[in-house]
Amino acid sequence: MMQKLVQKLDNAIADGTFIRAVCSGNFDKTVKKSVFTPSKRKNGYVIAEERFMPDGKALHSFCDPDKFAVYLSEISAGYKQTDVFCQDFTATVLRSKKGALHISFGQGKQMPETEKQEKNYILDPHKKYDFLVMLGVQDKNGRVYDKKQSKFRQINRFLEIVSDTVSSLPDNGMTVWDLCCGKSYLSFAVYYYFRRVLNKDITIYCVDRKEDVIKECAEYARQLGFDGMRFICGDIFKCLPDKPAELVLSLHACDIATDMVLSEAVKRGAKVILSSPCCQHELASQIKSPELNYILREPVLKQKLSVVITDALRCRLLYACGYKVTTLEFIDPEDTPKNLMIRAEKTYIPLKLRRAALDEYEMICKSLNAAPTMRALLDGFLNERIKGDMI
Repeated sequence: MMQKLVQKLDNAIADGTFIRAVCSGNFDKTVKKSVFTPSKRKNGYVIAEERFMPDGKALHSFCDPDKFAVYLSEISAGYKQTDVFCQDFTATVLRSKKGALHISFGQGKQMPETEKQEKNYILDPHKKYDFLVMLGVQDKNGRVYDKKQSKFRQINRFLEIVSDTVSSLPDNGMTVWDLCCGKSYLSFAVYYYFRRVLNKDITIYCVDRKEDVIKECAEYARQLGFDGMRFICGDIFKCLPDKPAELVLSLHACDIATDMVLSEAVKRGAKVILSSPCCQHELASQIKSPELNYILREPVLKQKLSVVITDALRCRLLYACGYKVTTLEFIDPEDTPKNLMIRAEKTYIPLKLRRAALDEYEMICKSLNAAPTMRALLDGFLNERIKGDMI
């Protein structure tokens, strides 16, 4: 029976119909499970092996497709169960500690559309990028560290979102702000994307209060030759350059720091704003509404509700300021729960609609007894632009 499985699996690999194999229930418990999937490389296809260890680490290696069927039949002896999925058949191998073997075959599994092609990343996971090596995402050979896989996916997803806004940005000579930038992963990625992939002139100002982080990132930029990156330590209200930015970025600015970023971007006339909010605590201490008491009396639910209301109000206020707003998840929630992205693109919105949006915003705030910081920061701007009919 095992020889039959080896032969069928060899044929499936040759035909390109092999989808996945999973070994689970390791007898000696040194590995939680092993997963095998076909992977496209520069020199052709290989079978990627991912071994999940008891300590949470994942070890990666590659197998020769021509030898994989035999290899799988050998290592499956160390597992209670091995499942093989192909478009033409499926197979389940069951073993006991005493060596008893049972193999059953089933109907083929159709490959989902998302699995038919390897993900078309802007940054190729099989290519070395000096800035990712410098930032500790890849090793010197270009392999993404196990613990940085989610960060790599986050960076790629963020670049996809940025690429969707390119048509709203200038063709050249663009200025970008990354406010509350932290270690500037996204700034380096965005600079690389515009400068090296799109071949556009770009200057990025990265601002944060942490002096040691700013110095470290400035040195990274110098070593990489990213001469269009500027690093500033200070308050975003006081240290930003006079030249306005076309693109404003902010990843996980905590609580009202997101309001500060959004309001400053709006007042400076940013064409595109990409912000991932974090730690929305402000409204949790303000909200009072008899109609919502059934939620508000539960602290955990109250905080979750405050998060949703905070970001919904931010979106409505951005619309009142003349921005088309979209909210989206920019990374798998399993990687981080802080995965909401607010994407705002400046566009023409009739004054009547903006006034209606502001009226709705203020009515909601009144009903909730809420006074968000972003509204206070934009008070002068809204009074001038909406009442003065200047947008």
